[in-house]
Amino acid sequence: MPSLSATVFLEMANFYRNLKQSLEDTGFRYVPNIETFSDEILETHGYYRGFVCPHNHYIRDSKMHWCYFCVKKILSNVCGFDVNYLNLEYKIKYEKLWSKIEIKDMDDCWPLRNGTRYSPKRVCFPSYRSSYSHQKAENVTPHKAIYQCAWGDIGSMVVTRLCGNPLCCNPLHLISSWNRLFPPSTISPFETRFVAEKLMVYGANKDNTIITERDFKHTISHPLEHKETTE
Repeated sequence: MPSLSATVFLEMANFYRNLKQSLEDTGFRYVPNIETFSDEILETHGYYRGFVCPHNHYIRDSKMHWCYFCVKKILSNVCGFDVNYLNLEYKIKYEKLWSKIEIKDMDDCWPLRNGTRYSPKRVCFPSYRSSYSHQKAENVTPHKAIYQCAWGDIGSMVVTRLCGNPLCCNPLHLISSWNRLFPPSTISPFETRFVAEKLMVYGANKDNTIITERDFKHTISHPLEHKETTE
């Protein structure tokens, strides 16, 4: 598959224009020290403590159920994860899902080796509904599951593939309405396999978000420095 081209750039720009109203309806509200607030105060800001996301966060938007700290990560243009530090509810499922993806160069499509050409099979993962549903997991599209692993948990919002390839699971080809116009050039950290030493560190650490966030690569850059920038 070809890399993201000028045509894809224009499609992405159109995508953002079409989502303008959605962004206004679901806009991010920054709240300093939000993790220290009581449930009652969280509610006044439009948030609640819900089911844990893959990255060990609990605070979610009351309307669209996206994860507060995950959206902060996405808005920072950070794409990265280490499967060893994901929450226990998701860890094994994600290791198995990544083993079915053919990982290529960062610009290429990464096909999922599971499903037909036009209808990739859904995968069973926990979601924000798990806190109140009789069924702890639900079937989601593989590309949304991968997005929530590499970028962050966006609750009930939609993930779109910029490349148009229905089997592509390259996180850099996946966006939601939270993404910046120019994606980062790489995924960092990027670990899809279990490492015994890291699993031991995860098990011994009570605040596993710190372990993960210290490895995130800052990826916001000036638009003129990006290879897809038009004249």
